[in-house]
Formats: sequence, structure tokens, C-alpha cells
Amino acid sequence: MDIIKKNREFQLIFEKGHSIQGKYLVVYFLRNSYGINRFGVCAGKKLGTAVRRNYAKRLLREAIRGVSFAEEGWDLLLVAKNPILKASFCSIIEEIEHILFKVGLLALKKEGAAEDSR
Repeated sequence: MDIIKKNREFQLIFEKGHSIQGKYLVVYFLRNSYGINRFGVCAGKKLGTAVRRNYAKRLLREAIRGVSFAEEGWDLLLVAKNPILKASFCSIIEEIEHILFKVGLLALKKEGAAEDSR
């Protein structure tokens, strides 16, 4: 999974992508032509100081790392909302998985398989 860093790519996803809101974050998604999944993370100034924004971005980066995708070729943009600062890490992971399941990008885990440690 690659990281989206360029401002124009962020803007393209904001403008042309679809979004789904959750309690802790908003996920923007847009099909890309690269054949791999890429993601970007951002946190606005409404979250507070740079320390809080960076903490929220670290949480989101770590949470998306363990997700197994059903499809390749998507750009995802995770935008942190204010309640993320008080949320547990497990609830953030659950919300990301729930949103990706609604979109159809989450690969379902096989029953009986051992869950990975988080």
C-alpha cells in the first residue's frame, strides 16, 4: 500500500471522490489507474494543536495498515474528526472496517481463522 503525499492528488480525491462519514473519521475514495491501493491521512486545524493532529494521523496510519482489501486500485483519504482523540484504537479500527465494508473494499476474514493481534 502506497501513501498519497501530493496536494493535487488530495484535491482530486476531495473533488471527484465519494465520501462516507463515521463518528471518528470521513473516508473519501476514488478509483485510480495504478492498480494498487494508496491512502492519505489528514487532520484539520479544528482538531487542535499540531501535537493532537499528528497523534490523530498516526492513529489512522496504524489502523489502516492492518486492513486487508478485497480490491486493488483505489485511492483512500482518511480525514480525522475531533472525537478520534478520545476514541480507543480498537473502535477506530472497527469504524474503518465498517466503512470499507459498506463501500465493498474490505476482504472478509475466513471463519475459524485466527485473528491477528492488534
